[in-house]
Amino acid sequence: MRLRKMMFLWALPLAAVCFCQPLCAEKLAVYHTSDIHGYYFSRADKSGQPHGGFAVLENVLLQEKEPFVILDSGDFSSGNKEANASDGRYSVELMNAAGKTPKNLSGQGYAALTIGNHDSDFGAETLGQMLGGFNGDVLSVNVEGLQIPGKQIQPYKIFNWNGKKVAVIGFSMDGPGMSGMELKKLSAADWEKLLQELQAAQPDAVLLLAHDSIADPRKPSQLMDVLTAAPSAADTIDVFLGGHAHLQHAQHKMGDNGPLFVESGSMLEGVSRVELDFDDETGQLTGVTSSYIALNPAKWGENKAVKEKLDQIEDKSLTRVFASVPVTLYKYPQGPDAAPDVAKMLADYMKKWLEPQEKVDFALFQLPGIRRDLNPGNLTGRDLAELLPYTEYVSTFNITGKKFKQAVEDSLKCNPDGKNYSMFAYSDNVYIEYKCKPGNKKHPVKVTKLLLNGKKMSGRKTYRAAAIGHIPDGYFEGAPFKITKNPQKKIYKKTSGELLFDIVEQLPGQTPAEKQFKAPQDLRIKQVK
Repeated sequence: MRLRKMMFLWALPLAAVCFCQPLCAEKLAVYHTSDIHGYYFSRADKSGQPHGGFAVLENVLLQEKEPFVILDSGDFSSGNKEANASDGRYSVELMNAAGKTPKNLSGQGYAALTIGNHDSDFGAETLGQMLGGFNGDVLSVNVEGLQIPGKQIQPYKIFNWNGKKVAVIGFSMDGPGMSGMELKKLSAADWEKLLQELQAAQPDAVLLLAHDSIADPRKPSQLMDVLTAAPSAADTIDVFLGGHAHLQHAQHKMGDNGPLFVESGSMLEGVSRVELDFDDETGQLTGVTSSYIALNPAKWGENKAVKEKLDQIEDKSLTRVFASVPVTLYKYPQGPDAAPDVAKMLADYMKKWLEPQEKVDFALFQLPGIRRDLNPGNLTGRDLAELLPYTEYVSTFNITGKKFKQAVEDSLKCNPDGKNYSMFAYSDNVYIEYKCKPGNKKHPVKVTKLLLNGKKMSGRKTYRAAAIGHIPDGYFEGAPFKITKNPQKKIYKKTSGELLFDIVEQLPGQTPAEKQFKAPQDLRIKQVK
């Protein structure tokens, strides 16, 4: 269970972190995915070449020479049209069928998963029914009250894999459909008690399967602080298999001999292969290797049987071309404007759409609602569905000028490399100037100018704003905008996805080639010295 005298190596495109003592003989491969979000199919990358998908993953698994298992860190069930339409059932079916080879120690399919924040998008009851169809184990140390037909959530399980006792702990993240279940907040003392319990069982290796990221400052870890404070964590946990931030990542944390933290990207563009090496005489874990494998059909091909299944479930209507994208539209801002490009368009149109129904002073749209970059080329129905996959309704609410200014400051992120960004874009009648204050931990950003329709906003005045419904409730990135006093919130039966389709349909031009989907060029959130 312990690792000693570790060496570190990182290489691309097959990124690897290796550390091993001379006696490494018995091996166990752990394949890890996270944040699949219903991306079942191969699709074009920025160069126009196909990549990703379950059919390519299957061929990778079939070539594996060592005994292996497959684990997932959550957010597997929602986020694309087919996944959403089936309430996640297709995700479970594909995961159950993965790795159809005698080398798969589960016989067939994923061995275990944990629950991500978007897996509850369909509600607790639907999630429970969906997980009842999953052939593997559902692991979560912090979920309580979720009813799953035919099985129970376990905080951890000690598996006997290829003669080795491997403990896997699950850790879940809160999500919008969590009513009907509860997520416990675990202290360092709670973790220490759990780890001591595991140590008493003397497993050969301990894996933490978590919907949590330690690699992205934009999405701070919910686990790192408490694990660091738990005395046994660094010596007990061998591998942290994380997710949520959509990153490819492998590095040590909590000291040179601490766990290897691995994150496996998102949208099934690739898979991590973590190899556990055990001494053939003592059985002790002596090394771990983590490799990221890009799911490239040109290299691996697509499995015929899985491809046939995918062809059956694919929504063919999404192949329709609506417009063209002349240049890449990035999720995160790339230039001097801290406002995200696509979010600008959505904020503008949200305000315009509301005008016949209600007087709104301004609108805002959140960066995390934009799920990915848009590459140059044809803009298809699938692109639009993937860009804004969740059913999120437009809302209006009251907010004072003082509260709005504070929320704008709290939503601006200043980075040492100068790539600053705002968690929100605001409609084109809002103009903001700000300063970064890197030495001020409490107030790292100061808004120096805040204009509405060219005039200074009053801190005392109450304004009518528009945003997606969870923003004034303070959920996730909406925390700075949480309105606790008299918000007079109103929900409209208009989703963000419908706003996006309206924008595209109203683009000038008669043909998809003539309809160009491109970002507004005005500067809305400017850094000043």
